[in-house]
Amino acid sequence: MNKIKILAAFYILLITAGIYSQGEGDKIIAIVGNDVVLQSDLNFSLYSFMQQNGIQEVSNDLVQQVFQNLVSEKLMLAKADQDSIFISSDEVNKQVEGRIRDMVSQFGSEKNVEEAYGLTIPKIKALLKEQTERNMKLTRVKQAKFGYGIMVTKPEVLKFFNDYKDSLPKVPETYELAQIVRIPKVTEDAKFIAREKAQKILDSVKMGMDFSELAKRNSDDSLSAIQGGALGKAKKGSFVKEFEDAAFLLKPGDVSGIVETEFGYHIIKLNDKSGDFITSQHILVKFPRLEAADFTEINFLKDLKNDIKSGKISFQDAALLHSQEPKSAADSGYIGKLSVINMDQLEIAALSGLNEGEISDPVKVGDDRYYGYYMYKLLSRIPEHSATIEGDYVLIEQYAQKFKEQKLLGEWLEELKKTIYLEIKL
Repeated sequence: MNKIKILAAFYILLITAGIYSQGEGDKIIAIVGNDVVLQSDLNFSLYSFMQQNGIQEVSNDLVQQVFQNLVSEKLMLAKADQDSIFISSDEVNKQVEGRIRDMVSQFGSEKNVEEAYGLTIPKIKALLKEQTERNMKLTRVKQAKFGYGIMVTKPEVLKFFNDYKDSLPKVPETYELAQIVRIPKVTEDAKFIAREKAQKILDSVKMGMDFSELAKRNSDDSLSAIQGGALGKAKKGSFVKEFEDAAFLLKPGDVSGIVETEFGYHIIKLNDKSGDFITSQHILVKFPRLEAADFTEINFLKDLKNDIKSGKISFQDAALLHSQEPKSAADSGYIGKLSVINMDQLEIAALSGLNEGEISDPVKVGDDRYYGYYMYKLLSRIPEHSATIEGDYVLIEQYAQKFKEQKLLGEWLEELKKTIYLEIKL
């Protein structure tokens, strides 16, 4: 996606809408019940929609589509208020904290999240709370009307297909695959690097620095780091053995030395202990991934590929014996059918030149923190094609269900317009 073009189109829209014209502030473009839709709401929603869908040019039809979506949302929120649908702050906060943890996990630290969004964590939380409460209200009011899902019958699916088969999108190319996965091992050099970092953090703890602040800034356990390393109250048996043995030896207020587990090096602080329950915090330093370990697994897979090609071992037996992804290994490496839209470019490149029955070279899958090396066997390839009821029933059923949902939603919105005040000013 060309972000510069999208931004340019967005600013053209702002200018034509008169947002920046002299003496003119934000305009009300619709009144819905006791609420309003502002020009700035439309501009922001339009920009977001274009980014999410890779659209680079603004059209009148697109503006109207986004505007109608905003009005529809306001109508449903007005209905939620009429029906006294209440969302508790506890519900909202729980979801917001989960989303913040996901962000920290994705970007690696709170600081990285703030840099990525250009906002402080408290500001991000405030924006997320408003968004989350709105989305939860919309979900509840639709559930009150339609229940927890709109189902379609087989006759409805067949009728939908017969009516719209010529306008359905092409079904993307799909691969049926088996895989062998190898995860780079932790080397002694990696352990040395991690231990040095852990020792520096432990030295800071001993010098009296705040444990929670050190956890927020340094822990590689992003889910607990955002809470100052807090792991909450946990019963014996909740943690891996090495961690638990060290934690239960501590007295409340004590901090452990460096504890090694399969996840890395931990520094543990015990806050409370009562029988089989402890309340603790920790700082985790993960083992870094080093190139030498990567090359070991790449070469292992290349040698294994040669053994399979020479007939020394079958792909199925190799997956069962050597793959480190347990679920597929138990099924001789079989992972089923995957659409190209669910693969990254490296995977597509590795598979695109293969004939059925051939094996790919090792390909790195995942991000820089969590990844492995995958070797695929192409069992079959289904080219891009027009949908057929025989071969693509599940996909057509999804289309039919979405169509029915939109139809029923549209009819409901027309009903709401009869009971909720609506004035369009755009």
